[in-house]
Amino acid sequence: MTAVATADARRQGIARTGMLAALASETVFFGTLLSAYLFMRLDQPGWPQIAATPARLILPVLNTSVLVVSALAVTLGERAVARGSQRGLAAGLAAALVLGLVFVGGQILEFSSNGMRPGDQAFGGVFFTLMGFHALHVLAGVVLLGINLVRARLGDFSPARHIAVTMGTWFWVYVTAVWLAMFVGLYLI
Repeated sequence: MTAVATADARRQGIARTGMLAALASETVFFGTLLSAYLFMRLDQPGWPQIAATPARLILPVLNTSVLVVSALAVTLGERAVARGSQRGLAAGLAAALVLGLVFVGGQILEFSSNGMRPGDQAFGGVFFTLMGFHALHVLAGVVLLGINLVRARLGDFSPARHIAVTMGTWFWVYVTAVWLAMFVGLYLI
């Protein structure tokens, strides 16, 4: 192995380790918030119960679908660059970025239409804290996707050199997985 290849492998290992550590800490953060929400909702008498009626679930299900499709798009984009397709990478990143913004728009609509407010005692506070922090993570992911999209359009990535795309994909897929857990906890339990 050449010195350059060894240095690249080392940088990629550091990036992967750093991202895994960041995602582990985020898991503790979101796990704590979701656990607090569920404890308060399920254990405290008199707390509002959100009925999981089909009408109530339309927007959250649509939003969930948008985020899942965006995770698929960014994953396909990452696979495309690994095969040498800059066009496939750019298409996957652009689709995920647009769908991420659609998801945040859906979250804003959800905030305004669910009848709760952030100041509604602890229940509303924890609900909105969960939703708000997740939306901030989605926006951070959109920024990462945007940076990678600009870099892709500039030709910065290749099959051998695309660790930033991989790390952005990991983050985006993680944010999607967190949303899936939140969807179950917030709307189905």
